[in-house]
Amino acid sequence: MKKNIAKQKIKNGIPSIGTWVSSGNPLVCETLAGSGIDWINIECEHSSIDLGELVHCMRAVEHTNIPVFVRVAGSDPLIIKRVVDSGALGIVVPDVKNAEEAKRAVDACRYPPVGKRGIGATRPNAIYPDYMKHANEEICVVIMIEDIEAIKKIDSIMQVPGVDVVFIGPNDLAATLNVPLGMDNQHPKHLDAVNTVLEAGKKHGVPTGIHCGTPEEAIRRIEQGFVWMPIASDVALMRGAFSNAIKKVNDSSVKSESSSDGKFY
Repeated sequence: MKKNIAKQKIKNGIPSIGTWVSSGNPLVCETLAGSGIDWINIECEHSSIDLGELVHCMRAVEHTNIPVFVRVAGSDPLIIKRVVDSGALGIVVPDVKNAEEAKRAVDACRYPPVGKRGIGATRPNAIYPDYMKHANEEICVVIMIEDIEAIKKIDSIMQVPGVDVVFIGPNDLAATLNVPLGMDNQHPKHLDAVNTVLEAGKKHGVPTGIHCGTPEEAIRRIEQGFVWMPIASDVALMRGAFSNAIKKVNDSSVKSESSSDGKFY
């Protein structure tokens, strides 16, 4: 079975960097897989990506060592089942508020006797003859902390066996804290909540992560002790790159016009 290089890194305390894929485009996934990142995460919570499109994204990177994570729509085992049975090597579960929800997510990703995942993963079993033997150890379970109620229960969440990463969603967390939104949020309430999760992770030996908007933020987060960070998303990076490119062209045009005599030849 394909090794989950991201999970191997974080288990050894080595930072692992990836990005969100919101487009659901296989070419985007294939391109990103050769960019030097450790993983890609397909956004299936806040997008129109369906299972068919998801599988094409997985196929696009199957020849590489890059694992595909998927953010599902919730901790419902019926939702998670279809995604792991499609071949995902990581499941990102949004808005986990307590230990019970965290355990339900873990159980849905692990075969008995460790969890409660049903037998019958057609696609991964067809690709990997040894899938059943190694799936429990290779699939990475990432639970998201996005609510102040989860912050209040963070110690019990961290103690759930099988949680591989506790990951902060900064904007939803900001909304529940009633503070301004934004990546790399510097509001004191937000800083305190993020630090609470980080310190709980260190205390319980659970890797932590946070969504970063820029490489500079990711560098600082690593220095703080975070180890699983996506930088922006394919859509955000594309928009930012083109915006900067167009601005440079426009700025150059303005300079050219101001330095000319107004005549065009």
